[in-house]
Amino acid sequence: MDSKYQYVLQRLKEEREKLNLTQRLLCYRMKMLQSHYSRAESGSKRFSYYEIKGLCTSDVDVLYVFTGKKALDGEVLTELQECGAEELICYLSTLYVLAKTIKATDGKRASFGKVQKQLEYIQCEGGANGVKNNIFYCVRVQKDYTQQKMADLLGVDIKKLRELENGRILPDSEMIWKMYDLFQVSPAFILEDAKGLWRELNYALNLLEEDDRKTVARILADMHGLMQG
Repeated sequence: MDSKYQYVLQRLKEEREKLNLTQRLLCYRMKMLQSHYSRAESGSKRFSYYEIKGLCTSDVDVLYVFTGKKALDGEVLTELQECGAEELICYLSTLYVLAKTIKATDGKRASFGKVQKQLEYIQCEGGANGVKNNIFYCVRVQKDYTQQKMADLLGVDIKKLRELENGRILPDSEMIWKMYDLFQVSPAFILEDAKGLWRELNYALNLLEEDDRKTVARILADMHGLMQG
């Protein structure tokens, strides 16, 4: 186990205790035995992809658990809180394109550069499933890495990387964290976690200066209004 992965487990325990959740209550939501949860929280095993998906349905801030990030200065666009993952990815993609375009035309507005860097992963359409749009394959191609180099970075053999790229196996909790730690791929994106994607959107918006944040928030709110008809 990567030593830095321990920080993920520390934040998970922090969130669980802050919410007054016992291991028994949380493992019920995650559809796993309490003994297995206890081992995973202590680092002696990994949570499976579907167990983490179950965690996403709780009140635990999964984005914070994996990344240490929380939205700054309050929440933005609360009207988008009930949106599904697909719609939120659309808003994140729009924000990324806006940030990239403005950074290219006005280099002085540095906060848009921060947003662009934060959302670079959003160019990879698709989550952990699928083949051509698989996040492991997409990131490797973007970085122009061989399968061997990508496998070495992730700490797996080529056979396992190929299985991840083809969607034959799904990433466990440490692999989800490694994709963030190495390539800044949001765990909410891999997990198609609507709550996490909404938090990611808020976090990214809060990187902008106040006037720009308000302007971009209006654009996204207008998009939402159009989608609602």
